[in-house]
Amino acid sequence: MMLSPRHLTTCATALAIALLGATVQAERNPSLAGQTVVRPVEGGEHTKEYGRNGQLIYETIERQRTRGGKTTTEAIEREWSEDGKPLRDQTFVGGNEVKGTVWYLNGQVKETRVDQSQREPGGLPGKYVERFSDQGTLQSAGVFQGQFRPVGIHREYDASGKLKREVTYDARGKRLSERGYDASGAVIRSERFLPDGSRVRD
Repeated sequence: MMLSPRHLTTCATALAIALLGATVQAERNPSLAGQTVVRPVEGGEHTKEYGRNGQLIYETIERQRTRGGKTTTEAIEREWSEDGKPLRDQTFVGGNEVKGTVWYLNGQVKETRVDQSQREPGGLPGKYVERFSDQGTLQSAGVFQGQFRPVGIHREYDASGKLKREVTYDARGKRLSERGYDASGAVIRSERFLPDGSRVRD
């Protein structure tokens, strides 16, 4: 099977991200309490910061990659609490976040973000964001362009994780349609939005 140059580039970037993220887990080393350790790695450097108790609380790995004559910075940032709980984990390519996870202090995942260039290269550009309750239940999911512009289909879920609302946005972030669901998954409300913001029930 022949792959297009674009597909190959996407695969190479995804592989690099996976390798970049496959580093150390949170660690504790009392002999390094309060210190920052920087060491060279292939194409860049690896920085670790330790808390007063020797717990690794911050880590960055930054590398320069050259492909097709173009040099790009690939980096990962991780942060932990002083008792070793994960707080955030982000991966960047060329300064753009392509993958990110944020945790609650109770250890549950709070939010995940994946750039569409990695998740769905042919889809709407932006970041696919999933948000969760502090008990680990999916609350919402959809693509955002920037921080506040939703595009495409966005889904919201109830406390038990069942779909309760689905909103479709255009490429400019304007609502096109909305559906509501009951606990059994049946549609209980369906409406479309006209250019002036008025609604039409289906």
